[in-house]
Amino acid sequence: MAFAMSATASASSLSFGRNVVDQRLKVAAPSARVVAPRPALQVENMVKIRFTRLGRKRTPFYRIIAIDSRKRRDGAPLEYLGWYDPVRKQSNLDAPAIKAWLGKGAQPSDTVRNLLKKSLIMD
Repeated sequence: MAFAMSATASASSLSFGRNVVDQRLKVAAPSARVVAPRPALQVENMVKIRFTRLGRKRTPFYRIIAIDSRKRRDGAPLEYLGWYDPVRKQSNLDAPAIKAWLGKGAQPSDTVRNLLKKSLIMD
């Protein structure tokens, strides 16, 4: 009898397992929500035309450079565009290169913009 009960118990457990699996299949899946696609993330890298400082204490000397706007003041430039000596009020500018960078969308800093207007490179 013990054998008959275990055989019955195992048969009932098998049928119970099948019923559970059948119940899982019968459960309706949650309805899928329609999600609108996000617009593509656009990263803008702006090139700035600005000064990098050289010289000693109280005797500044500046190079005019094209550089990524996220870089520090004395970071590695994309291109050297000239120099400016505020002590002697002298400057040397590479006008074709500056116009090329401005044509590509580079933005000069306020001080460089004033210097470019003074030298008639920019309107």
